[in-house]
Amino acid sequence: MAFASAGEISLTDSHSLILEELKGAVGPDYVSDDPAIMQAYSRTGWAYGRKNQRRPGSIVLPSCTEEVQAVVRIANRFKIPFIPIGSFLHWSCQASQPETIIIDMKRMDRIEKIDAKNMFALIQPFVTYTQLQAEAMKRNLWLPVPSSGGNTSALANHIFCGSHFAMHRIPYYARGILGVEWILPTGEIVKTGSAGQDDDYFWGEGPGPDLRGLMRGYGGPLGGLGVITKMAVRLYPWPGPEVFPCKGVSPKKEFDFPANLYKPHLAVFPTTQQAVNAMYDICRAEIGIALTLVNNSMALASATRSKEEFQSLLKAFTSMPEFLLFISFEFSPGVVEYEKKVLEKIVKENQGRFLPEQVIDAFRDAIPESIRSAVSMRVTNPAGGYDVYRSWAESMDNLLSQLDLAKKLVSEKHGDLIYFYYLNPIELGHYGHVEIGILYDPLTQIDTALNCQNEGLEQDVEMKIYVTGSTGGANRILGPAYSNYHLLLKKVKMELDPNNLSNPPYPIET
Repeated sequence: MAFASAGEISLTDSHSLILEELKGAVGPDYVSDDPAIMQAYSRTGWAYGRKNQRRPGSIVLPSCTEEVQAVVRIANRFKIPFIPIGSFLHWSCQASQPETIIIDMKRMDRIEKIDAKNMFALIQPFVTYTQLQAEAMKRNLWLPVPSSGGNTSALANHIFCGSHFAMHRIPYYARGILGVEWILPTGEIVKTGSAGQDDDYFWGEGPGPDLRGLMRGYGGPLGGLGVITKMAVRLYPWPGPEVFPCKGVSPKKEFDFPANLYKPHLAVFPTTQQAVNAMYDICRAEIGIALTLVNNSMALASATRSKEEFQSLLKAFTSMPEFLLFISFEFSPGVVEYEKKVLEKIVKENQGRFLPEQVIDAFRDAIPESIRSAVSMRVTNPAGGYDVYRSWAESMDNLLSQLDLAKKLVSEKHGDLIYFYYLNPIELGHYGHVEIGILYDPLTQIDTALNCQNEGLEQDVEMKIYVTGSTGGANRILGPAYSNYHLLLKKVKMELDPNNLSNPPYPIET
């Protein structure tokens, strides 16, 4: 097939030529420009995505690295944007320009290797946490599911965000990236870490180049610096059964963990500061497999069976304090009982109290489900629309003042929105992560949700706090307040993506 020159014809006229080139690269069955399919890819579920819809030019589903590379080269030849997508959750997955090629990685869903001895897995882009966790548990290993849910792409989540409910013992996922195979925006392939030496992905720092700082972080490049087609990720010891003991269909699931193997605890404290002090003590004691603090709306959303039940209970429990959730597993004989005694001492010293067993029974399904799938669908659905309002990483003490200001802003200016939050200690309490979500009606409150987020961002700039997950235009707004980091980010983007084709305007407009 003779390649056409994009400079000789208009972008509109070249559409059919682009489609033929893509079909030649991945096969005719895996390329589409059908209007109905394009509409399905025109937005995500978040407020910004609902508000700013644009149909892409075409969708391609490659099956291997070579096909992805061919698609990227076609995009460069015709000077049209491309966007690699994993779970298609974030608004950055949406096209921002005409003729954009969406590279959907659904067909690249293989776990290529699980090395039980060295505790890592080599995965393709569409391997989900549920898929990886199920296979890892058969080898007494696991990877906690992030707050976005078990259906999330594990590879994509290691680059973007990667927070989970076991971060006091297991690092957030950007720290778990080992070697990768990376197609740059221009089409060249780079292998990092040990993969650059002999195609073995077990180590991220060498002897090949270690470029993980360009691809990872709380926000990551959002597809703006090319396509990661393989990644080795760390796995961690799993003390539970090889098959997660779950049966039934959501929301009526049953979990059958042996009593001596698994024990959840729920505690409440007079103040959030006392709860945080208890979390510091738990981290110093190095106990538990999961630890998080959630407010009443998030706890109720995870346990209720319907939107009506959630709304009813939320009105009844407006003054309910935060829940501290602690989960213990039997790594060796006596661990569950030992950790219970240590936890009881810590809760008492911080003037907290444990909730009775009948309350824990009400959360019987939700607590194990937080390990298996993070109960994300229950938490984000009660109002029909959900967005992350604010997300920060700081010392847990500093997070409290930021959290108070954010709650005040939502309550006073947007009282018709429901908000929830969770606070996780990271790496034995050396710092923490707070995420505040807002629930809204997608038919009537999209503008309210967007205004709330923009006002929160302005508040963050004024406070000069470490904002996580900043994207696109947010980097330009935040940059001047943070040592002009946006200028360095722009240089990186221009160097690696000289044609500005890899998901513009991410990670920053040039």
